[in-house]
Amino acid sequence: MPDSTTPPQPERWLYLGSLAAMAGFAVFAFGWVFAVCAGVLTGGGVLVVSAVRRGASALREGRTRRARLSFAVATAPAAFLGLLVSWSVGAFSGALDVGEACVTQQQHYDSAYRARHMDEMNQLFPLRNACNADYDLVPGWVNPAVVLCAALLVASLAVLAAGFVRLLLNRASQTRS
Repeated sequence: MPDSTTPPQPERWLYLGSLAAMAGFAVFAFGWVFAVCAGVLTGGGVLVVSAVRRGASALREGRTRRARLSFAVATAPAAFLGLLVSWSVGAFSGALDVGEACVTQQQHYDSAYRARHMDEMNQLFPLRNACNADYDLVPGWVNPAVVLCAALLVASLAVLAAGFVRLLLNRASQTRS
């Protein structure tokens, strides 16, 4: 219950109302899928920005352990999103009709080559979707980006796990004392 000495804050309710109105408009205009995706991306962006700010202030104060954790919190969702986007770009390159995509890129569609190398085209990594022996529909940046984002995600999750273990060990030692 609010204290009688604190002044009312109508701007908080105006802010929440405007967020609700924007969400309602997004659902009405673009559908539920867009509204959910926009909400997740916005929330993730706010998380990343606030974690980076917290990490920067911890660095200024000389608290490197807290800064590492804050930067790991910021890196994990960004790396996951980068991994998801880069892998999706590679996996869906060529769309549903690879032959048409090859013609669009002014490349010869070699069905015999694709039949011989179909196991390479169906693997999860490295991503490959070749028109012929000389041209791949998957952009050259996709596979290195997948590796980089996966490494960043693993590293940030390792830092977060180490911080969580340290927190549990500190709490256990405090309860013993």
